Amino acid sequence: MKVLSIIDSFKGTITSKQLNEIVKEELEKKGHIVDCITIADGGDGFCEAIADILENVKYKKVRVYNPLFQEIESEYLVDEVNNTAYIELAKASGINLIKKEELNPYITSTYGFGQLIDDAINSNIKRIIVGIGGSATNDGGSGMLEALGVKFLDANNQVIKHISNNRFKDIKSIDAKKFYEKINNKGIEFITLSDVSNPLLGETGATYIFSPQKGAKKESLSELEDNMRYFSSFKKEYRDYKGSGAAGGVGYALHAYFNAKFYPGIDYILDLVSFDKIVKKYDYVITGEGKVDIQSLLGKVIFKISSRCPKSNNNQKKVIIVCAINDLKDIDLDKYNIENVYSIINDKKEITIEESINNPIKYFRKMIEKEVL
Repeated sequence: MKVLSIIDSFKGTITSKQLNEIVKEELEKKGHIVDCITIADGGDGFCEAIADILENVKYKKVRVYNPLFQEIESEYLVDEVNNTAYIELAKASGINLIKKEELNPYITSTYGFGQLIDDAINSNIKRIIVGIGGSATNDGGSGMLEALGVKFLDANNQVIKHISNNRFKDIKSIDAKKFYEKINNKGIEFITLSDVSNPLLGETGATYIFSPQKGAKKESLSELEDNMRYFSSFKKEYRDYKGSGAAGGVGYALHAYFNAKFYPGIDYILDLVSFDKIVKKYDYVITGEGKVDIQSLLGKVIFKISSRCPKSNNNQKKVIIVCAINDLKDIDLDKYNIENVYSIINDKKEITIEESINNPIKYFRKMIEKEVL
């Protein structure tokens, strides 16, 4: 059979490319023909996916600050033929760049992400596509803006350096003149890729939904939210724009200051590879992510892929899901065009979560070898 492997990364353990390569190796041993597509929804692995898909791109190394203003080497992709840059927020302001015990949404910043954008602008790039998943921040994109020339001024008209959530209420005015001159004079098109549609504020906003993953304690949420509300009061009309809550409010800043166009990251990748056209030649499509639950079937990567897979002539479902943890309970898989779900951790409890995390490649390979097709 002909198989297309298009699996999203198991966050923090195995990349999309590694997962697909394992599927290819193991299923080809069984006599199947396997092609692979590296994917990402705009978060970790976005640049890797683009680099695998496009031939005329190359990495450019840049020294930037991580979320705690420690200097690191980062990179972004440049397509010189089409004068386009692909920039992954997670490579400069990502949660995986600092230790778990260092996570602190009061002080973490997207300044490094802004430095990557600034480098692309200074290189006369005319089209900048940013993937904004996986941030360690809750700064409303203020650090990014600061790196691009926006000045946040206090009551004494002094510039606030290293702006972050805990300094928001010190802001009395914002001077974005230099920023707008930089952006508008160069006529740059900004495109934002994200799988998050949340607004900036409220129970479904950046602070209450995402900052607990970034080190926020429950008792801190109301203060973090108040700070964000104050910061966004300078351009409050953008708070409810779709995706404003993405990446700790970076989506808000991209709406409010960049006038960026927003697209679901996975749809962008699928369109880039002409998925709707090529999928017709495969008997099966294997997709998945680290943990699969009902949310996976309501708009994320797996849903997008399964909903775009046509049924074969004999009405056989073409989609197989692979994952580490399967939290799909009492779900009618037929409804979602899914034939089966395979997970590393199963009801037999042969493998613990800890074992899976410590040896993800080993156990994923074993599952593909023994159970899939």
